Amino acid sequence: MTPAETTYRTQRGLVYADLGPTKLRMTLYIPEDGDALRPGMVLIHGGAWILGTRYQQAWYCRAFARAGYVVMTIDYRLMPRNAFPCCLHDCKAAVRWLRQNADRYRIDPDRIATFGASAGGHLAALLATTMPEDGLEGDVNPGVSSEVCAAISLYGAVDLQQYYDTPLIGPLGRITSNFFDKFIAPHGSKISGASPLHFARPATKPIMLVHGTWDHLVHYSQSERFHQRLVELGVPTKLIAVEGREHGFDYLHTSKRRELFGEMRKFLAEQRCEIAGELPLSTTPATI
Repeated sequence: MTPAETTYRTQRGLVYADLGPTKLRMTLYIPEDGDALRPGMVLIHGGAWILGTRYQQAWYCRAFARAGYVVMTIDYRLMPRNAFPCCLHDCKAAVRWLRQNADRYRIDPDRIATFGASAGGHLAALLATTMPEDGLEGDVNPGVSSEVCAAISLYGAVDLQQYYDTPLIGPLGRITSNFFDKFIAPHGSKISGASPLHFARPATKPIMLVHGTWDHLVHYSQSERFHQRLVELGVPTKLIAVEGREHGFDYLHTSKRRELFGEMRKFLAEQRCEIAGELPLSTTPATI
């Protein structure tokens, strides 16, 4: 990994997906040092698929840019107005936009990773697990692949069947039931069909999972089950259990966030998504 931090500039409000009356926008963080090809990173915000903006993960955008990544943080279509898989289509369009503009921003098209938290973690994991034959690509920015080299999911909902089997009550229950109704009604499919766990296969891209053990919104057991399935399939993976922390803990415990960011960079280096690094990968869950 590069020991020195890199300076960067930003470009805000760029359109990455033209959907006619709807224009989806992004912010780019562009490293300024060096002549080598840089890795790319698509950051996906959380918000239960119904709220949030691309500004939500500014700390991670700056951190990855200083580490040498060309960072693209995106807005995407939200529910209830837009049913799943619109949000996933948008994330795939974002990856394709980076690949289409690789020459302009000196991006290595083979080293585009993704990162997301909560609902964004769910979508990042879907980028790593779904493939063109699954019929979830969308039709924006065609002609190049939406493949990523690796994904990082912070407390992402990776097994949505859990909410269908045991619905939450109160406002959180309405959020999840909204997701299910909007997905099942148009597609006639079980909610498992929107879960990264459902799509896991030997060709799945490497995935790092970070989850607080006290998370009562997206239970830690979701990441445990997903991690175990990836290990069984032989997919490079790492699970970090953050003891005694709740959903969204990284916004409250900044020292923990900095510590975890080092683990994220190490994982990406192991997958050759960073500028350098060939460290052996352990699939044993870690505790921080």
